[in-house]
Amino acid sequence: MSSGYQAFEGVSWRPLQAADLHGVFEIEAASEAFDDGAVEVSESDLQGDWDRPDFDPERMSLGGLVDGRLVAYVQVFQGRAEGAVHPDYRGRGLGEHLARWTWEVARSEGRERVGQTISDNERSAATLFGSLGYERGHTAWILRRDISAPLPAPVLPAGYRFREYVPGADDRSVYDLIDRAFSEWRNADSEPMGFENWLSCTLRDVRADFVVLLEYEPPAVGGAAGGAAQRAPASGASVPAPGAHLVGTLVGHDYDEEDEGWIEQVAVQRDHRGKGLGGALLAESFRRFREAGRGVGGVSTDSRTGALGLYEHAGMKVVRSYTRWVKTGL
Repeated sequence: MSSGYQAFEGVSWRPLQAADLHGVFEIEAASEAFDDGAVEVSESDLQGDWDRPDFDPERMSLGGLVDGRLVAYVQVFQGRAEGAVHPDYRGRGLGEHLARWTWEVARSEGRERVGQTISDNERSAATLFGSLGYERGHTAWILRRDISAPLPAPVLPAGYRFREYVPGADDRSVYDLIDRAFSEWRNADSEPMGFENWLSCTLRDVRADFVVLLEYEPPAVGGAAGGAAQRAPASGASVPAPGAHLVGTLVGHDYDEEDEGWIEQVAVQRDHRGKGLGGALLAESFRRFREAGRGVGGVSTDSRTGALGLYEHAGMKVVRSYTRWVKTGL
């Protein structure tokens, strides 16, 4: 798509390469520090995105370089753009060029829309998107809570128990449960990425103890399975119980350089909701994070999911907000 590259004095354009990963991280980190006063991005998260089998950097990414240094970039995957211009190079039109280039990628894939989520502190980007005819979409938040004090094990209703996650063996079941739950609120701006892409960016280098599995064993004829509601054990059984099936899961991430356990995804099967299982999954993840030496639990959610109240009820507080900007009619 080089034919769509715009000329800027001193700036050269090309698709991103594997060696550019750290440069992209530096742009994102500098942008977050400038706009938000804190850095949320992780280089390992960027690597997970780039490792998705369906991500083709030659066709889906663009980098702007000055004297060999990456100063601006954008990548587009399934109509979702991620990009930034280093604060030192803003105000030169690079951001508009990147935005317009994402339209070209979307059109080449037969899409009629493309969007990007940005921090509400990125006011210059919001102004740019507004001037280019983007519309506001959903709102997203980052929430956190202190977990440094001892935390009790959650109480589960009768018939439910936590089970240990077995890497490889449980991956497809975890994905299917999450995908079914997420499909309830997806819209045209958030198509499913598929199992292999999800595996790469969600279960990359995952700690097995940070993946919480919740299963349900139907009651036996003439009696209730599992007896009365009870406090969940510190660690679940290592194999499924006969007749039990997965009804809830939480995928957590451990960033070794940080004092935070991060909740990546949470899902409860639709017909098992309303029993406090989402809160139990959160409580169990907080307990495991703390046992691993983490003092903070964090999560991101958005207004489509309806999960904000769940996290706030679990003691988490919003620390940053984001807005999805969507360009339609491409």
